[in-house]
Amino acid sequence: MLLEPDRTPYDWTFRLLGFPVRVHPFFWLGSALFGGDLLQGGLEYLLLWVAAVFVSIVVHEFGHALAFRAYGVESHVVLYAFGGLAVPYTSLAGRGRRAVVSLAGPFAGVALYGLLLASDELAPWVAGTPRHVQFFYLVLLRINLWWGVFNLLPVYPLDGGQFTREVCTAASRRNGLRISLEISVAVGALICLYSLARQYHVADAVLDGLPRWLPAGSLWTAILFGVLAFQSFQLLQQRDWEQGHWEHEGRQPWRRR
Repeated sequence: MLLEPDRTPYDWTFRLLGFPVRVHPFFWLGSALFGGDLLQGGLEYLLLWVAAVFVSIVVHEFGHALAFRAYGVESHVVLYAFGGLAVPYTSLAGRGRRAVVSLAGPFAGVALYGLLLASDELAPWVAGTPRHVQFFYLVLLRINLWWGVFNLLPVYPLDGGQFTREVCTAASRRNGLRISLEISVAVGALICLYSLARQYHVADAVLDGLPRWLPAGSLWTAILFGVLAFQSFQLLQQRDWEQGHWEHEGRQPWRRR
């Protein structure tokens, strides 16, 4: 599920802090689609949105990349479609280390959110800037807060899903992966149904009683989490088949000699 996209002649490549960075052309398209409604205010607002998405995803992925480096593993960063990847050159041993790397991306984004907010609280500067600067600042705040929260959801292949896998497999070597996939299917399906209900105003009387800070979701959210839930279900079926196969053979793969 975490596959690096193929290279294209239209990739933008550069280096930052010693890390190779590759931006797939679909990254720009995906970012523009998510912010398409901003065209009503003018093309400049859409471009500022795309720039804010770019900065936010780079910060997020560099959180992972720097965590890999702290454990002695180098990596490169790829931005594509609706997100990005920090791709290590070698595997990272240790569940605890992998769990830390999973959380490092969301932590980096939330840290940027805190720094931006603190900068204006300690020495107010945003209110006196041009409207476009204020818009860029507010969009950066929103993206880094909600992107961090979004990625902490226990759904594969989000960072929260990777973290949940490490926790579950640490608690149960035999059934941990299955438990984490079941959580991923359940949470992904629930968010999909919730987003559809909000989009088409189903059960508003019940849903309006939920906390106001809870995002309403959208058709895009429903499609995304529906796909992720289905992929997790497929992985769950594959895992069950593999385990059943080894049990039929009379031994588990980790017991082979």
